Amino acid sequence: MKELKVLQDNWQDFLKFMKNHYPLYHLSNVFVRDIEYAIIDYFLNKGTKLSFSEAEYLAQKFAEFMAEKGIFKPIKNEYNRVWTLNYPEFKKPSVQKTGETKT
Repeated sequence: MKELKVLQDNWQDFLKFMKNHYPLYHLSNVFVRDIEYAIIDYFLNKGTKLSFSEAEYLAQKFAEFMAEKGIFKPIKNEYNRVWTLNYPEFKKPSVQKTGETKT
């Protein structure tokens, strides 16, 4: 499936797309359903309409690819469909105001 190759070759672009449309931060949980909807939207923006079953397949294969890269860390659960995002580039900015010190 050529869409899987597109996702794998452009995984950083896809993660940025997800971050712009969904709450996605370093060490946040990533759910398979979020990946599925992001894949549908991502390809729709590129002019390709995918069925939900295609998105399900792509989401699972993409998550396996990201787990192999160490960017998705599996969370042990009944269905193995939740991961922790290990991508420091998406770290939330500090909320500490300038000039304040921690006590």
